[in-house]
Amino acid sequence: MMPEALSAALSRSGLPDTLGWAITLPQTDPGALFPEERAAMQKAVPARLAEFTGGRVAARRAMAQLGLAPAPVAMDPDRAPRWPDGVVGSITHAAGLCFAVVGHSSDWSALGADLERDAALPAEIVAEVATPQELAGLAPLPAREAAARIFSAKEAAYKAQYPQTLSLFGFDAMQANLPAGEMRMVRDTGPGLGAVLPMRQHLLPGLILSLCLMPANA
Repeated sequence: MMPEALSAALSRSGLPDTLGWAITLPQTDPGALFPEERAAMQKAVPARLAEFTGGRVAARRAMAQLGLAPAPVAMDPDRAPRWPDGVVGSITHAAGLCFAVVGHSSDWSALGADLERDAALPAEIVAEVATPQELAGLAPLPAREAAARIFSAKEAAYKAQYPQTLSLFGFDAMQANLPAGEMRMVRDTGPGLGAVLPMRQHLLPGLILSLCLMPANA
């Protein structure tokens, strides 16, 4: 599906109006990048460069929705996006698409996004991604399809918390409860044991879009 159709579907999903977001295709125009962005991708293979460029174009379109001027989104040494002062955001790529979501840091403390194909995961990795309890929460969805949605949610939650904690951890540190719209930390890492991260998941045609949207001062 093309970005325009996906954007129309997502526009009907009720995202908060304090967010800016955009969906693009990968881009091959080097002029679409700021110098510091180009410098970060000097050694990238063409496919990776196209995804990176598309993501930055989407980020600037998303920022424009909030009245923000075009600005670089450089890359830190850990490869995380470096957002302009006063801005939080997240970028994700999948299925030949690039998605970015941004907000003012006065409205949102952190944002995490993950885009995946809505397709069954290989059976051999289901247990690495989700517990039986997590899978049961999405019944009667088959386990491999449920695991794909849990995988996406955990990726989004991880991306939201990382800029705040700089913590690295595995899927078993989080417990997803997607029907309740939350991700709970079950290991003493990252945001801390018992911390609850708000989750929402949008099922677009053939795609899963997971968002962890953490309000400021929550």
